[in-house]
Amino acid sequence: MTHLNSYEMQPFTLPAGFGEGDDAPPAVGLISVDPREHALECAKYYAENLHGDMVLVPFVDGQPDWPGTTRDTLTKLAGHHWSEIEVEDIPRLGVLTDSFAKFLDYGLGYGDDVSIITLWREGTPEVKQIDGEDCLIARHLIMEALIDDEPLKARQTKPDKPKDPPVVANDNKPKSRFRMTWFDDIAGRITKETIIKGVFGVREFTMVSGMPGSGKSVIMTDAACHVAAGREWHGRKVKQGLVIYVAAERQALTERRMMAFRKEHGVKDVPLLVLGGMIDLTTGLADADALATVINAAAKACDESCVWIIIDTLTRTFGPGDQHQSKDMAKFVRSCDRLSEKTGAHVTVIHHTGWSGDRGKGAIDLDGAVDASFMVKKSASGYTLECDGANDGDEGTICHFTMKSIEVGIDEDGEPTFAPVVIPSDGVSAGEHLVTTLKGHNAKALQILTEACRGTGSPIDEEDWREAFYAASPGDKPETLKVRFQRVRKALKDSGAVHYHEGTYWVTPDGTDGTCSATVPCSV
Repeated sequence: MTHLNSYEMQPFTLPAGFGEGDDAPPAVGLISVDPREHALECAKYYAENLHGDMVLVPFVDGQPDWPGTTRDTLTKLAGHHWSEIEVEDIPRLGVLTDSFAKFLDYGLGYGDDVSIITLWREGTPEVKQIDGEDCLIARHLIMEALIDDEPLKARQTKPDKPKDPPVVANDNKPKSRFRMTWFDDIAGRITKETIIKGVFGVREFTMVSGMPGSGKSVIMTDAACHVAAGREWHGRKVKQGLVIYVAAERQALTERRMMAFRKEHGVKDVPLLVLGGMIDLTTGLADADALATVINAAAKACDESCVWIIIDTLTRTFGPGDQHQSKDMAKFVRSCDRLSEKTGAHVTVIHHTGWSGDRGKGAIDLDGAVDASFMVKKSASGYTLECDGANDGDEGTICHFTMKSIEVGIDEDGEPTFAPVVIPSDGVSAGEHLVTTLKGHNAKALQILTEACRGTGSPIDEEDWREAFYAASPGDKPETLKVRFQRVRKALKDSGAVHYHEGTYWVTPDGTDGTCSATVPCSV
């Protein structure tokens, strides 16, 4: 392909005998081709391919003045003859493609006001949109036409049903960018495949969010280990396969958790790979492609298809992007799509919530892109994984769990190092269990203290607890109530159902290591 800025004297050969007799040898010489003529011919070719008009773009100090370029500041070439321009105008030659709607698939009216300028500089195309709502796909179509050296094609609003493509000699079938299924061709029964029954579907895109310390990475590490080991997870069947855990945040901690799982459950030969390092999923697709290459190599090495990629966390793989900007979040989503496309795996991204804890922080585009979203919450009863939105999966509570510390090594000071493993639970706190096992006055006193602590969010003075207990039995004598309260207070304290400190009482927390009730904070 000849570029607009490639202008030179063209060699030629005179035929034998030209003007000197039949025996004269061929003569070699040079003819002068006006660079304006040559440049305009190239511009005409590009204008035909891009369905546009040849124009001159405003220049300032030898460079395109893009901020000052509008339809009104362009100079259109009327007669399309090279004599209309000067040699100095050659770098300004461009093609204006107007009214892009006919090249797009997005419906009537979209793209009507889009104007694209294509300018060739030193053989490298420069494509700029100068008018209309930002339309990235329009610029991409221009580039495709230039790279493939094919004209832009107008799109049909309702395409005819395609015929079967002809079989070529080498039996290679033409590939399409799109997957198409006509209504009548949809299979009579299409079942949804899952990697965890009712929760995570094959080749889907999901998000798991939670506040710091909510246990989101712990429960996802546990799920990853179960799928890779082929073990049921909280009573749900799994599809075993290679699982990739992208530990962009705290890789060493992630590996200790997996060591704890291995020790607790006694498993080995598990196809689970932990990947760490600097990963940028917003600046282009290079890192997504690099990850896919490593993942596919790992799948081949262990002879297992990759079924699940877990990215922990979004923040640590977001590169220089701004999570609150839709354009940057769209780039992240595209990288996740690319991973799934190239590996065939389900992709889950672990994300932080804001301090309100109601959704993953940042642009809402991620919420709209995922097939299902989950929240991990900490409460008095332990931890809960909930599905707060799914296209066609189970919503609501997925599982309850607590944690148990497992020794995984000894540090440099000879002290044991621990990591947590997940223990399924019924979601009922220790205090609630006691309420169900206690009877009579003890149960009533504990329930009164529980409600009082929940209402104030802090331990309760003994006098306030006593008055509330008395008020629950208005017909009994004061002396009887006094003796009764002393008995229940001692019984609950001795059983560990309540704690006492400096005249205040509160209900026992859920009992997990290092945690307290979410509704009654530890004051001691």
